[in-house]
Parts: sequence; structure tokens; C-alpha cells
Amino acid sequence: MLKKKNKKYHLTDKEVELMELLWKQDKPLTSVEILAIPDEHSWSDNYLPIMLKSLLDKNAIEVCGYVRCGTQYARQFKYSITREEYVALFAVGRGLDAQSIPKVAVAMVTELQEDKDDIIRELEGIIEKLKEQ
Repeated sequence: MLKKKNKKYHLTDKEVELMELLWKQDKPLTSVEILAIPDEHSWSDNYLPIMLKSLLDKNAIEVCGYVRCGTQYARQFKYSITREEYVALFAVGRGLDAQSIPKVAVAMVTELQEDKDDIIRELEGIIEKLKEQ
């Protein structure tokens, strides 16, 4: 879980951008591999280690291994919170309560214009699993 900052779960815009990259790649990456990804990013190469340390401190990412890079070893990083978990923590940190969850789900389905029948079936399955717990 992300550490709380002022009772809200907070990542900077640049940290969220880096998290989006990690979520998209969905595999452990070294800092060298992150910098080699051709995606546009708003941070400088020199700022990446600072962001990685910050995300480690916030428990958003974790070191999951080491790989040899030339004559040295590089840490591999992976996300420790999913995009969905981050959005949920962010929303709760902004005051979303349990009574709002159904309304948010409806608003998201409406906003995304997805196939509502598939989403309803998936939500029904999730509800059944929650009832069994």
C-alpha cells in the first residue's frame, strides 16, 4: 500500500507517468531499460533515480531482482500496486466513501461507453465472490 501523505495517497504527475510506463510494460525493468523505452516522458534521465527512490519510499514499486549490466549489477523494479488499486486509494484519499462506489461504477461505465452487458456480468461475478468471503 502507498504510504499516506497528508491523509491522502499522493504520487506526483511524473511519478504517475513512470507508474503508467511500468504498468504498461508489466515486467521487471532496470533504470537503464526504463530509459531505453521509446515512449515520450516528461522527466530527464538524471531525475529517474530520484523518482525511483521516491516510489520505493511510498511502496508503489519494489526491487524484485538484480541483473548484470556490463561489470555491475542493476536493480530490477516492478510495481507493487496495480493501476486499479492506485485509483481506488486515490479516490478514497479524496473522500470517496462506500456509498459512492455504485455511483462511481455507473459513471465509469457511462463515461467509457463500453459494452454494458459484459461489465454487468463481470460485476455480478465479483459481487458473488465477495458474498462468499
